[in-house]
Amino acid sequence: MAFQSIVEQKICSRDFPYLQPYFYNHPYALRCELGIGDTTEAYMENARKRALEIYHILFSDGADAIMYNYWMSDDCDSGDAHCNQYESYEDFQEILQNRIERKTEQLVFLAKYQYKYRHKTVRDLQTYDEPGDELYGIQRRNRMIFYSDGIGFDFADLIEREFDPNLGYEVSFVSFKNECIFSVYDDRGCDVVFMTAEKMRQFYYLLQPYFLEYDIEEMKRRFQG
Repeated sequence: MAFQSIVEQKICSRDFPYLQPYFYNHPYALRCELGIGDTTEAYMENARKRALEIYHILFSDGADAIMYNYWMSDDCDSGDAHCNQYESYEDFQEILQNRIERKTEQLVFLAKYQYKYRHKTVRDLQTYDEPGDELYGIQRRNRMIFYSDGIGFDFADLIEREFDPNLGYEVSFVSFKNECIFSVYDDRGCDVVFMTAEKMRQFYYLLQPYFLEYDIEEMKRRFQG
């Protein structure tokens, strides 16, 4: 059996939920700020620049894999005796079109990457809903893992998409060598989750210029502990 790094073992396991907030859910994580600036243009330019700089620090030879959360919803509603009311037929058409476009985009992305990359699926992962919640059981989540195998990823495009909640695929980048996962949650910031304290400390000072000030004390504690 081929050797698997700690991070590969984790992402291939159903016991590794990897749900936001990543920084607070993992003891060896660091949190960085992306968008800074006094104008919208400066803010977005810094978000792109800083995210790409962090990517190159973590993945000098490119990411070994990406993880994609594929969310599926039961569109059959609750089954109760009721009907959905819309103010107008135009409202219904707009909602329907938005559903179709979003689902189509997800399927196109999935099919494209399944065709191009060696991949693995980890099915029926934990969601944000708990038993008793209104949406519990309606949403399901699978994790798709795509391996680079020297082909590489269009990381700049994938990062850019995460800045827009309507365009992002909820993709994270993985390094087997550096035992880490890099996740941009939006244009405000990103989390880097390391599998070991040693790896976190190795990259601590390299990532320090990007640290989110709000969480600096917690990151210091993790580094020293």
